[in-house]
Amino acid sequence: MKTIAIVSTAGGTGRTTLTAALAVLLARRGRQVVALDFDPQNMLGAQLGIDGLAATGVSQALLDAQTAWHGYTWRNADGVLFVPYGAVSAAQSAQCDARLGAAPRWLADALAELDLPRDGVVLIDTARYPSQQAEHALRCADLALCVTPPEPAACATLIARLAALRGACAHLRIVVNRLNPARDMQRDVLAMLGAALDDNLPLAQRVHVDAAMPESFARGTWLFDDAPHSQASHDLQGLANWLDAWLTEAAAPLDRPDGAS
Repeated sequence: MKTIAIVSTAGGTGRTTLTAALAVLLARRGRQVVALDFDPQNMLGAQLGIDGLAATGVSQALLDAQTAWHGYTWRNADGVLFVPYGAVSAAQSAQCDARLGAAPRWLADALAELDLPRDGVVLIDTARYPSQQAEHALRCADLALCVTPPEPAACATLIARLAALRGACAHLRIVVNRLNPARDMQRDVLAMLGAALDDNLPLAQRVHVDAAMPESFARGTWLFDDAPHSQASHDLQGLANWLDAWLTEAAAPLDRPDGAS
């Protein structure tokens, strides 16, 4: 089992939508997928096709140590096993943060209870970095995808947090989301972001903006089903293919020298 954290350093990046889309696309490739909502906004379930916002979820296990977090699970039509965060008040959210701050291995220990095959994957949608939720997800992630739109404020925030993100997860990749190459400003911002990266931290993928995405969500469908030949659908499929190949390589047993036992 491998764990992939999807993080962002700004709000409104499309991180939750991307997490849900990748969970479904990997499930359709035959992967056993768990999608964990680790963001108090509690929106991942709506993206995965569950009616309404889940009232209970992993937050209940944070608030009550006697509560089993895996008791709050759903499975969507594509076979993705989904764990919601659950609805919390401001006071409860602060209590969850305090519990996570006091127990640095809480999420890692919780994920260790999952019974997934070697080629299974957990996708974690986190609260905006820095946060207790994002720190926990990065700490136990085999791979982190940091999502950013090519906008000045979002990329400036990402660049400012880049060193901390690289220190938090050994395998970090940047995903540029909602790219509109017709905008000169976005091309300038991409150049600024590229100058801050290096060969050890390449872009994993670029996902183009598509006005049909909100309409697909409103209908409870997926853009890559409604418009499979659109650029954004092609981008999402490409990112899913990249992750699928990464998971296959990561799950492969290490080659042993001849005669080793």
